[in-house]
Amino acid sequence: MRPLRLFARLELRRAVSSTPVEAAVAAAAANPSTAVATPSVARLRSMYEAARKDAVSRSGVCPRVDPRAVFVNNDLDLSRIQVYGFDYDYTLAVYTRELNPLIYRLALKRLVEHYNYPRELASIPYDDSFAIRGLHFDVAKCCLLKVDAFSQIQKGTVHRGRRKLSDEEVRSLYGGFSLPDAAGRAFPQLIDLFSLPWAGLLATTVQYFDDKSIEFDPPVLYQDVADSVGHVHISGELYRTVQADMERYVHKNGGLGEYLEKLVRDERQLFMVTNSPFEFIYEADAQTWNTIPRSNTVINESRLTIFSLIRNRGMEYMLGSGWRDLFSHVVVSAKKPAFFSGNAPFRLYDEKSGKLSYEKVTKMEKGRVYSGGNIDELSLRAGFGTKGVLYFGDHIYTDLADPMLRLGWGTAAIVPELAREIRSQNGDFYQKGIMWLETLTLLIERERTGTRGDREAEQLIHEWMDERAKIR
Repeated sequence: MRPLRLFARLELRRAVSSTPVEAAVAAAAANPSTAVATPSVARLRSMYEAARKDAVSRSGVCPRVDPRAVFVNNDLDLSRIQVYGFDYDYTLAVYTRELNPLIYRLALKRLVEHYNYPRELASIPYDDSFAIRGLHFDVAKCCLLKVDAFSQIQKGTVHRGRRKLSDEEVRSLYGGFSLPDAAGRAFPQLIDLFSLPWAGLLATTVQYFDDKSIEFDPPVLYQDVADSVGHVHISGELYRTVQADMERYVHKNGGLGEYLEKLVRDERQLFMVTNSPFEFIYEADAQTWNTIPRSNTVINESRLTIFSLIRNRGMEYMLGSGWRDLFSHVVVSAKKPAFFSGNAPFRLYDEKSGKLSYEKVTKMEKGRVYSGGNIDELSLRAGFGTKGVLYFGDHIYTDLADPMLRLGWGTAAIVPELAREIRSQNGDFYQKGIMWLETLTLLIERERTGTRGDREAEQLIHEWMDERAKIR
């Protein structure tokens, strides 16, 4: 979000670079009440009040940004793009806010029933506003925190459980806000959108144990929670629940079909690469068997293989039964990020038997489903060659960096948080806050040097700096 914030602040700086401060100086000079304190302090206080009043009145000076706009950091000539690639989850398939509470509940259920965690945990509601993706988790100290690319802990982000730690507590734990690079890289990062319930469950469990003074082994707790969240996906329970109520959990994504159809009419190729399997496998009992349509099942001893469920039905829900006609190639179980750097072979997937072929894939045929593989083989076997390729994904590290670096593909990030961030910045509260922040910064920069030697004026400048820090 920083580039957007920087853009907004630069625009505001242009808007407030002189007028509010100059108006404040003029107001201070004309104010007869300045004689009640030292001339320097009186002038500063009068200037402060006048600048604040002016800043609030000018809060609408920065133009609002369209939350649904497309933002670029490089020129992109779409006439050169002949191939469009897509991830599935949170790219083609956009889930509603109901999904994360569902994942949380299912993972918590396993944590309680399989690992024998206290049942009272189930009474604690999921807070979908608590965490953002990209947080790190210090397993040893059971702290969620935000660490930047330079291994700097971001102030105000460190939580043990749901309790925010003070700066003093952070310094006591970490010796400051700078981490050794090795330590920062060692913390697991909860980077994708599916990790939000994971962060919530970690925080809830740690907080419960702390509140009840229950001793626990941090690495074991982390592993139990990680397994519980993972089990939600691989067991098929999540997919069955979503499949049973698509309207509740999946956005219809209006306009997607028209967009993809337009690309195909314009003779563009489409492909999909997803880590998700085309099928999922789970242990079945008699009750489960009776709930599954026979046309979608095969029996293999005591196991069930369910074909073409969440991915196929999700795509049908969004695009209709003819969605496969839009995509030249479908790659499942891609195992990203290894897909972008490894050399795993492609294997042809038989949709009728649910099995993978042992024959070498020398050419990727339209309408077939392939499993595994790697990005170099995809480009070669699908015949992309020197064609311009634009790939869409939601995971900056997994989906977007390597395709650009290895093959020069264009990449586009689907960032749902950005729309919420823009709407927040478009609001009056943020606009007034940022306007006053810039005005206050200009005041400090302008007056700090001239107050040296005047202890009362210096103290007032430090008070302004404290206020600025709190606003930030």
